[in-house]
Amino acid sequence: MIRSLSKLLAVSLIIISTISIIAQEADAPAATTPAPDGVDKYALDPASEYSTADRPEDNYLARFHALDKIERLQKANLDQIFVLNVIKENFKDKGWGGDYDKVYEGYKKAMDLYYRREPIYSAVKLEENKKHINQLYQKVSNEYKKETIEMLNLCATHILELTLQANTASNPNSNRRLFDQILRLRVAYGEVDNAEEARVKRQYHTSVLYYRIAKKYAIAILEDVKPDEYIGKYQVHKADNKNRILEGETTASEVIDRKEDAKKDIDESSRPESY
Repeated sequence: MIRSLSKLLAVSLIIISTISIIAQEADAPAATTPAPDGVDKYALDPASEYSTADRPEDNYLARFHALDKIERLQKANLDQIFVLNVIKENFKDKGWGGDYDKVYEGYKKAMDLYYRREPIYSAVKLEENKKHINQLYQKVSNEYKKETIEMLNLCATHILELTLQANTASNPNSNRRLFDQILRLRVAYGEVDNAEEARVKRQYHTSVLYYRIAKKYAIAILEDVKPDEYIGKYQVHKADNKNRILEGETTASEVIDRKEDAKKDIDESSRPESY
């Protein structure tokens, strides 16, 4: 009996010692393996950048929500980054290249974590990437607002000049041209109002799209009212409004002849109907 109790006590001591050693090993900091050349250390061990207080939760439910967030943000962020690339290339003088590179690299980092099967940290980085995207769109929106208002002020000035011409009120053709431009101007200002509403909600990407529409109407007014002065002046804005990077030069005859056609149309519409 005493021998059996001794064996039981010895086995218990061995088990307790083993558990203690395992616990100490678990609490000890893991040995850091140097990252291979060209591989970010964060990609190998994303948890290393966080204290235990700030480290995101990593459990089944957290992974489920992270995967849902990744599914939404990976496409939404990429679509907005594509538009930012077009804007950055069209307006290189605005100095948005550095901000764009930060956004681009942030997206790459987030997706790299996803492909390395780290959904928790991928979702966190996609959220951060979304914030940086919105910050850059705010800068773009501020500039687009300024450009749009300047264009619409020019439109209002030229429409006023057309209104004050002696034959506009009495000539049906000139009056029709004036009416068309006023309608365009009203629509353009409506889009500006929509952009301002989006800015209040901090939806700067949406505001940029509204400003593009407003600029499209403004350019159409200016080119119709003063073709000599404005046709060919806003090429980069016209390409940008179509979400394209400006490249090449147009040689199509119908486009080249547009200036002369517009001048001819203005001349004919200013004549009396019985001419």
